[in-house]
Amino acid sequence: MSDPARGSPAGSQPSARPLAGDGGIKAGAPRAGEPAAPGAFAGRARAFRQEQTRRRSTRREQIVDVLLVAAIVIGAYVIVNERPYSPDTGNTGPTTPTGPPILVHFGTPSESSATCGAGGTAYTESIPWTNSTRPVATGEVYVRVYEIWDGDYIPDPNAVANATPTNPCAGSPPDSTALWYVVLAAPNGTNLLTYTEANAWTSVTHGSTNLAIENDSALILVTASSLAGTGRGIEVIGFVGGSQISGSIPL
Repeated sequence: MSDPARGSPAGSQPSARPLAGDGGIKAGAPRAGEPAAPGAFAGRARAFRQEQTRRRSTRREQIVDVLLVAAIVIGAYVIVNERPYSPDTGNTGPTTPTGPPILVHFGTPSESSATCGAGGTAYTESIPWTNSTRPVATGEVYVRVYEIWDGDYIPDPNAVANATPTNPCAGSPPDSTALWYVVLAAPNGTNLLTYTEANAWTSVTHGSTNLAIENDSALILVTASSLAGTGRGIEVIGFVGGSQISGSIPL
């Protein structure tokens, strides 16, 4: 018989008591490099950190997208509202008009040829300056020849204009490297000024270069080859007294 005072019978072993909640297997922290058990605190913390990282990354991407869209919108606004020429200040910086536009109206161009003083022939195209909605002077106006389909300017960086009161081509005719220049003729047909991109307005008789442009004057375009009907146009642009000057017509 067993002795109650001594406990269990001789040779008997105390039975192992299972730990509640894990089926007899003691739960512990995962070893290094092993993922935490599903539902464990460490696993939930890791998932939380991963979710926070994902959210921060998504937020950064959204901020970058917003900034990119804003930059595109601002750039488009600047391009649309840019005013490339500012005769008032003698530069070609952007200017924002504050007054009503000044519109120049041209008549139908007519083409002919001129015998140049140094030999050779030039093409001339006379563009009547019918009127402008406000009087303007040459010092406020720039002249440009452009391509109608894309608006690109046709430069004449090497052009040399040479005219007399009666001959728009008193020197050598323009060539392929100096394609065009312009002569301003008064309503009575007298040539007053010449215009090139490099020198702007120059007096034919060494007088003033800033003359009021009268209605029924003419811009005579002198070129090396005919530009009539080739998809080119001529325009005047400028800025004075808070108003933008503009007018154009196909050649």
